[in-house]
Amino acid sequence: MKINIKGIWIPFEILINKTLSDKEKLIYSIILYFSKEKDYCSISNNQLAELLNLTTNHVSKLISSLNNKKYVKVHLQYKKGSKEIENRII
Repeated sequence: MKINIKGIWIPFEILINKTLSDKEKLIYSIILYFSKEKDYCSISNNQLAELLNLTTNHVSKLISSLNNKKYVKVHLQYKKGSKEIENRII
């Protein structure tokens, strides 16, 4: 995995948020970091899982939780004529 970052800054309003778990705060901060340039993030569950030493299933549940709590919006792009996911934009 090639992610070239020196660190992640967790904004204070996220850090003190009592509705988010510690892992949700971390993933949300990573998503915000990678959204700086293009206003969206397309990091994969595999990349996040490897970076944070979590399972991809756990990462998926955390992102779904952030989506359900309306902190992020997840948009899935499917391969043409298929139900197979080609890309996810957060």
